[in-house]
Amino acid sequence: MYAHHTQAGTAVPAPARRAPRIPAAIALVAVVAMAVAAWLAELPPAPAGAGAPPSEFSAQRAWPHLERIASGGPTPIGSAGGDAVRDHLVAELTRLGLRPEVQTGAGAHAFGGGVVAGLAENVVATIPGTASTGRVVLAAHYDSTPTTPGTSDDKASVAAILEIARALLTDRPPRNDVVLLLSDGEEPGMIGAEAFSAHPLGRGGGVMINLEGPGNAAPSAVYNVTPGGAGLVGAFARAMPYPVGESALVDAYRTTSFHSDLTVLEEDGWIGVDLGFAGGRAYYHHPRDTPAAFDPAALQMQGDNALAMVREVAAADLRELREPRDEAFFAAFGLVFRYTASLVTPLAVLAAAAVLAYAVLARLRGGPASGLAVTVPRLLLAPVLAAVPILAGVALATGLWPLLVAMEPGYGDLVSDPYVPGPYRLALIAMAVAVVWGWYVLLRRWSGSVTLTVGALFWQAVIGVAAAGLMPGASHYGSLTALAGAAGGCAALLLRERRPGLALVVQAVGAVPGMVLFTIGARSLGTPTGLAMAAPAAAFYVFAALSALPLLAAVTGTGSRPVRGRWWRVAAGPLVAGVLAVALVGVGVKANGFGQDRPRLAHLAYVLDAATGTGQWLSMNERPHPWAAEKAPNVPAAWDLPLPYQQVPPRTGPAPALDLAAPELTVLQERREGDTTVLRVRARSHRNAYQLNLHADARITGGTIEVPGQSPVPLPVSGQDREAWPFEVQFFAPPAGGVEFVLRVEGHGRPRMAVADVTLGLDGVPGHRPRPPGVDMTPSGGGLPTDSVTVVRVV
Repeated sequence: MYAHHTQAGTAVPAPARRAPRIPAAIALVAVVAMAVAAWLAELPPAPAGAGAPPSEFSAQRAWPHLERIASGGPTPIGSAGGDAVRDHLVAELTRLGLRPEVQTGAGAHAFGGGVVAGLAENVVATIPGTASTGRVVLAAHYDSTPTTPGTSDDKASVAAILEIARALLTDRPPRNDVVLLLSDGEEPGMIGAEAFSAHPLGRGGGVMINLEGPGNAAPSAVYNVTPGGAGLVGAFARAMPYPVGESALVDAYRTTSFHSDLTVLEEDGWIGVDLGFAGGRAYYHHPRDTPAAFDPAALQMQGDNALAMVREVAAADLRELREPRDEAFFAAFGLVFRYTASLVTPLAVLAAAAVLAYAVLARLRGGPASGLAVTVPRLLLAPVLAAVPILAGVALATGLWPLLVAMEPGYGDLVSDPYVPGPYRLALIAMAVAVVWGWYVLLRRWSGSVTLTVGALFWQAVIGVAAAGLMPGASHYGSLTALAGAAGGCAALLLRERRPGLALVVQAVGAVPGMVLFTIGARSLGTPTGLAMAAPAAAFYVFAALSALPLLAAVTGTGSRPVRGRWWRVAAGPLVAGVLAVALVGVGVKANGFGQDRPRLAHLAYVLDAATGTGQWLSMNERPHPWAAEKAPNVPAAWDLPLPYQQVPPRTGPAPALDLAAPELTVLQERREGDTTVLRVRARSHRNAYQLNLHADARITGGTIEVPGQSPVPLPVSGQDREAWPFEVQFFAPPAGGVEFVLRVEGHGRPRMAVADVTLGLDGVPGHRPRPPGVDMTPSGGGLPTDSVTVVRVV
């Protein structure tokens, strides 16, 4: 340390030298530019035209298929529209020289206490391999929910598979068999995939590449990898030209209740990946999920990545892809960074040790004369202080959506995101900058940037250690960022007295992982969860801003020791960022005005109690649109009739009793087996139902589902922890002759049962008034579909 002398000749430490502000500003801009570049690297490529080389994927060549299968309205399982799509797929695969088959089969899958089953019609075709080591299944589903044409979920992927098949057939025959699975009945509950698992091509395991559509815009991201997927991550890293995805998203997805066709095959021993569109969540299952609203560039990205992945896996020894280990990975700048999961815990511990070393070195190199304002009490308090902006950012983001819904109730009917989310996402970034900058301005005179940086890195290290045990795929958000930030901080402390410029460089380098990873992570986790669950994204944006804190302090001239100045000069930065955040929210409100192209949504359904002859209007919206509220204005005091997924309608209203044929439930056989009652019952709809439900007011321990012409399907059972009507089977596309169920019931005696059938459409219901312009159906999300008629019979 340099020294100077007082007039009395006593040597005292000289203040630490500051890095010049202009180089600091350049460094800060460079770090921010790295984060922006990482975002830009996730943008999709331009759609390839019809003149693209035959071996390449072309969105323009795939687009006519998409328009053909997604322009005729909803095509749910069992519908005439679904049959037309099926026939088109068979014709196109035949035209390519393949020999497709339509596999008709029953399938059933358990969801909690309920079972979803049905009769599906899969389209299956095979590109034979020359020396197959197993099967590669490239899959997408062609059915939609009753409320949407299903452009993104999942007909864009179906169109992509037709174009991928054409491109593959220009190659030499692949090493492994490539099976094209265009499944039916995925939306109600992976019915087609369950049926395919009984097909000869579905047995024995293999690799599945499943294309999905959680949104209608780019990027196309890998959001699920089956356990033991190190080989698949390697294939993903080598093959995909536009890789997006990360193990944190995989771990988060696998903790949710979301499923895909891959879920079914995984249970039967397959490994694989889910690849899907991550943007545009507002259009998920939406009536306006049409080709006109879909981004062709997203289709190009999905097709390019899927084609490359299929070629990579089809040429591999599939036995080598099945590795008994996992990997942590993330994509950035068009590259996939990966490391074995066995390093997750050591890296987390190393990061925690690095943060501790940074704190000790800061105390040793700090002190009043150095301008670092580092003392032991301040270091101990630093984590508490650093928690303030994190909690503030989360609180502000959490309150944004309820505020918007309070201002405009129509937001509450959307699927977690507005139609145009961009301004709101930018507002979250500006808010994070304002919170961090303002927090620092308030505390700068007391602690300085080094102490506060130690506190921020402490929480990153905590994330790394906690995630290593709870969600290993997300541990890099804490371990790598804390390790880099602490290493950069230590180097800067050692260099700042003699080489302040070099200290600035290493500080900037140490900030890059935090800025890049947290901004990518905010997009990765925030896009699928939407603005309604913006807290994780907001926390990540705050951590990104905290990563740049030492550079921000250097730019403002407050990084080395507390300084005094006019308050407005010091507070101008956070005030501008805060005003910008508010302005961007205003832009979002303006951009998301409801109208013909961005409609409001309303749920309305009719239910008839066959036993009492009582009709009811229902709305599943807490605050229904006035059009629906006319029919269903009341909050019910109680609700006893069983509905799909045991839903209880928040709004009801009296309706005329229609003369509708009630569904039939016939007990064909009853016998005792020890402490179990075995019932064989037949449920049948007389109204050509879309859905047939069977409910039992008792626990069911097993049984079968039997459809004429099909092998019996085991009845999967789990959960059933509900007090009323604990067991439920939803059967989709039931045959005219009905469905038989064998039920093993706990105890002696016949339980109370109920049967219900659901048809789509409200036309002909007395008093029904068509929706006014600018009001569409509420997207289906599981449960009683809007614009449906249900007849319930309790026996």
